[in-house]
Amino acid sequence: MTRLEIGLIIAGCFIAVQLLIYFGITGAVIRKLMKPDKRSDEFLIDYETREKKFQKEWLDIPYRAMSRQSRFGYGLFARLYMNETPTDKFILLIHGHNNSSIGQLKYLELFRSLGYNVFIPDHRRSGQSGGDSITFGHYEKYDVIDWIDILQKEFPGAKFGIFGESMGGATATMVAAMDSRIRFLIEYCGYADMKRLASPYMKSERLYNFLKLGFAVNAYILARMRFKEIDALSAMKKLQIPVLIMHSKADTVVDVSNAYAFSEANPKARLKLFEEALHARSIVKYPDEYKQTVKEFLAEVENQ
Repeated sequence: MTRLEIGLIIAGCFIAVQLLIYFGITGAVIRKLMKPDKRSDEFLIDYETREKKFQKEWLDIPYRAMSRQSRFGYGLFARLYMNETPTDKFILLIHGHNNSSIGQLKYLELFRSLGYNVFIPDHRRSGQSGGDSITFGHYEKYDVIDWIDILQKEFPGAKFGIFGESMGGATATMVAAMDSRIRFLIEYCGYADMKRLASPYMKSERLYNFLKLGFAVNAYILARMRFKEIDALSAMKKLQIPVLIMHSKADTVVDVSNAYAFSEANPKARLKLFEEALHARSIVKYPDEYKQTVKEFLAEVENQ
């Protein structure tokens, strides 16, 4: 064997090791994000109580449990809270990463007081729903649209709005762009795309660009998830309906730059920033200001 052949073998082995390390590291990160330990209702109730002033009596509010099979083959669960005053106005509350419909109960009183029936689904691998992975809106958006189909069939005169928190904000934005039945969108602490979600954690857009291929390949292997399917920013550009964008400047989970990107993409949208609240905690730190912002926005929607 010549020196050249030996050199090529060594170089090939070196490259192979580097690739194994690259895809191993990116795969471990993606697996942790897409297949985290599923949080139980008990865990979420305790967490929401400690962090977000959850009131356990909210669990006693009567609701209709709904279940069905996703088009992707797993079971889905949702809660439907009909308003005490009959109405054809429905709002869907879309929860964030590794949370569930329980985490959205803090908004229930607000939207019911404004005359809405409230529908809160559990995403895949969340709450009482099945599914083996979280896909950051890729598959979740189709599940939400299929829920709207079911509600529309039962309530032919229904008028739909949508609210999304964190991952739910990105998902709700994509749903609103895909489904003409959505009359308005409230986007809260959501990310514009995977790049804008991940880059601040890496302190470098260049590092994200280097790791992106590994993330994308592993996400596809794990759940046939495609990053191009997670593009709330492009969805925001398409929207012609009323939009309220809310975020906190102190958010360390989803950087406030996402809200600015959304606002730039849709200049007609109303932008509300809260100064010091942490991620998805503005309604806790600034309850009156938060609720007033939502009320004013929905009053404008109803007057159009």
